[in-house]
Amino acid sequence: MKRFLRNVFAFALVVSLLSGITSTPVKAESLKGVVAPLIVITDDQGGPMGLSSVSSWNEPGIFSSDFNSYKLSADIYFPLSIFNKETDGSVFIDPQIQFWFGDLEVNGYLEREYTLRIGFDYEKNCPFWNGIGPNDTEIPNPPCIKDAKVIGDMVKVEIVDATVNPTFKTQEWDETTGLNKEWTDPIPATGDVVPQIRFTTDRPYNGKFVVTNASVKIGDKEYKTDYTKSGPIAGFTGEIDGDYTEFEATTFNTSALTVAKTSVKVKKKKSATVKVTTMFSGDKVSVSSSSSKVAKATYKSGKVTIKGVKKGKATVSVKANGKTQKIKVTVK
Repeated sequence: MKRFLRNVFAFALVVSLLSGITSTPVKAESLKGVVAPLIVITDDQGGPMGLSSVSSWNEPGIFSSDFNSYKLSADIYFPLSIFNKETDGSVFIDPQIQFWFGDLEVNGYLEREYTLRIGFDYEKNCPFWNGIGPNDTEIPNPPCIKDAKVIGDMVKVEIVDATVNPTFKTQEWDETTGLNKEWTDPIPATGDVVPQIRFTTDRPYNGKFVVTNASVKIGDKEYKTDYTKSGPIAGFTGEIDGDYTEFEATTFNTSALTVAKTSVKVKKKKSATVKVTTMFSGDKVSVSSSSSKVAKATYKSGKVTIKGVKKGKATVSVKANGKTQKIKVTVK
């Protein structure tokens, strides 16, 4: 079963929260899901865009050849910074379903019925959405989007019972149509079913997105992916490198950047540390001091170390994901 996903890059994420020295912390909401990279590629028109997809394991052996009965649900999170007021931009979400037939060692597909487009209304300060059907026809208020809203520094899109195209496809690519070829052989009697979310941006973006609460309905029965299980439960599919990678769901935060404490008292020639939480592991963090003659600051492995140089006051600035948090420092 594990051969049916072609994936690139697995990003592990460990988040440290809410400990430090003094003052009231700024809280970041911690959640668990499959964290996937956005891969910048060149599309058919020669322009760059971000693209990736994530598939989540489900219970094996639940296959049904009644393809009209399949529905997919999931929650999708992505950084609000994907949208840019100057260049506008959109996010495209394609719910799909994959099948793995172990006896044949091949996989099949039910592709999206239509693409979900998420944009951002800067006047109302909220996301908006529509669907894009065949021949770029617009589908206002597609019923499978329950809600799209800003949570902290992320956008959450709730997809409920998205239907898929019942035309069964193979893993073979048809260069003339730009689609997977239709399945013409006899359809297997049993198989494993997996929800897949394809995530695309219409402009380059170096970041990540998250899929959680994934499930597939077949008729009146629902099969959910349990992200609390240990061991590999999901994988990435990328357009650049076809290598397969399996991984576990990991923690992410809805805040781009938080610091555990916003003020610190430290003695001269002594040091204090403040834990830093970013949205994803591997996020670039930089620190600076308003007066290095009073206090020096360095960052390593999720912690800012502040060293007192001489008596006085200074402000340490911590920057990541376009956000800045300040720590007031008093050296005694």
